[in-house]
Amino acid sequence: MDEFRTLLDRFWITRAGDRELYFALKRALPDYRRLVHECLGWNLIVHESVVKLEKVPPRAMPWMGIASFQEPLDYCLLCALLLFLADLDDGAPFLLSDLTRAIETFLAEVHPVDWTQFTHRKALVRVLLYAQDMGLVVAYDGSSAGFGSNRDQEVLYENTGLSRQFPVHFGRDILECRTIEDFEALAWEGENTEGRRHRVYRQLALAPGFYATEENRGDFEYVKNQHRTVNDTLCQALDGELHLHKTGVFFLLNEGERCGQLHPNTKALSDAALLLCAQLREQILRGTYPRREDDTVVLTRGEFRREVRQCRESWGNGWGSQIRAMSLDRVVQELTAYLADWMLLEELDGDLLLRPAVGKLVGRYPASYQNTWCEEEEDEPLEDA
Repeated sequence: MDEFRTLLDRFWITRAGDRELYFALKRALPDYRRLVHECLGWNLIVHESVVKLEKVPPRAMPWMGIASFQEPLDYCLLCALLLFLADLDDGAPFLLSDLTRAIETFLAEVHPVDWTQFTHRKALVRVLLYAQDMGLVVAYDGSSAGFGSNRDQEVLYENTGLSRQFPVHFGRDILECRTIEDFEALAWEGENTEGRRHRVYRQLALAPGFYATEENRGDFEYVKNQHRTVNDTLCQALDGELHLHKTGVFFLLNEGERCGQLHPNTKALSDAALLLCAQLREQILRGTYPRREDDTVVLTRGEFRREVRQCRESWGNGWGSQIRAMSLDRVVQELTAYLADWMLLEELDGDLLLRPAVGKLVGRYPASYQNTWCEEEEDEPLEDA
């Protein structure tokens, strides 16, 4: 079901940007309509200019943000831009100075902006470049990036009209929603079978899986009882296999399949994470770090740093040049963030919580590997554990 995977992997497909794919998705609509509406409960927008699957997760995760955005102001500016575009006709031209004045008005009581501040101008530059990349606006004369160094920079844009399809359609009043948790609560209203089915499929389609907790115990029981059905549905859509354990459930793509971000991938940090997880698994099996009843393990940050140092001493010469050049503290920071994004680790107040999947997703270098750096052998792949 390649068409569904395309919709899952991309924000939207526009007719102007990829005409062939746009019509292919429309022709294949009967093949994936039931999956989208009955299993996932998502809105599927099929418009004369765009096809978009509104992928609303049951739980927000850090990696789900816009990668190029750096601070909350970026998102405020994006919302202000959408409000500005909503008042324009499709194809209408506008100047950057018109937009900046409108933004000042829109955000006056939310997050006041001052274009004399370099950080505020750079934030708007990030938003404008993102809007151009997404096809919301077209820059006809001038450069958006120039506004960062010159607040008097003028740019002529055109509104494409796609901004009307950009926001998520929740199908209900969201004026009372003030936090991420308020929006998440919309997916947890009621305990009926349909709502539970939607949460389960959404989580497995967007994230590596989920762990059994008191909060989602009902969802975990649903997967246990409907294991074959859930596996067959996701396998047909994404070509993978459902892995059910006593503490969690994961959907892993088959070898060679690609959809969205992958772990492991071709980056050296991914190799380092696999090697570190294998080392941690061995330490846990030896009893160095005791397991709790839910198979999680708590490490102090000092213990985790020591494990990273030992891993680098053992295998570091096989890592890429960029990660080899990092300080130990930087490697620890990068691995902590990477493992957290992949639901392998959770940062507590002063400690780190290792999730059970740490012992599942591991890797080792081939038996012939020697911990000496060699240009020809730098990219030798890891072996599955």
